[in-house]
Amino acid sequence: MKDIYQMYCGYNLWANTKLANVFTGLPEKLADQTIESSFPSPKKTMLHIWDAEVIWLKRLGGEAISDFPSKTFSGNTKNVVEGWLETSSKFLEFVEGQDESAFGKEMTVKTIGSGSYAQKAFEMIHHCMNHSTYHRGQLLIMARQLGLKGLPSTDLIFYLRENS
Repeated sequence: MKDIYQMYCGYNLWANTKLANVFTGLPEKLADQTIESSFPSPKKTMLHIWDAEVIWLKRLGGEAISDFPSKTFSGNTKNVVEGWLETSSKFLEFVEGQDESAFGKEMTVKTIGSGSYAQKAFEMIHHCMNHSTYHRGQLLIMARQLGLKGLPSTDLIFYLRENS
């Protein structure tokens, strides 16, 4: 399992970096432009992905969730991208630092609300990486709606071919 999740977290960082490169140089007006989607702008979508990666990484580390980026964030797109990529990198480092038995470990997870449930570590990792993939797809659609050209392909197969 460790090899699979190292690969998946490496892919996540690679794909996030490709999209970060698209949005980093974008004028703030475009990054904040309202576009019909799960979140109302590219910047807010990136902030949401960053939030989720922070939250799931904290859960995997056994930390309580008291804060996440969007609660206090007031920076620009470059700041979102930097924080998002830093967290994606930390996620990969966390997975690389685990031994094989850690992935099947069942953990008690507290929700942001008031509930809790038991979840295996590999399920949390898989969910978080899949969640990021889902919203990266939305970011690509938003980029197309903004008229951006030369967008990267972020499919897993391209990562695997590039890193084989």
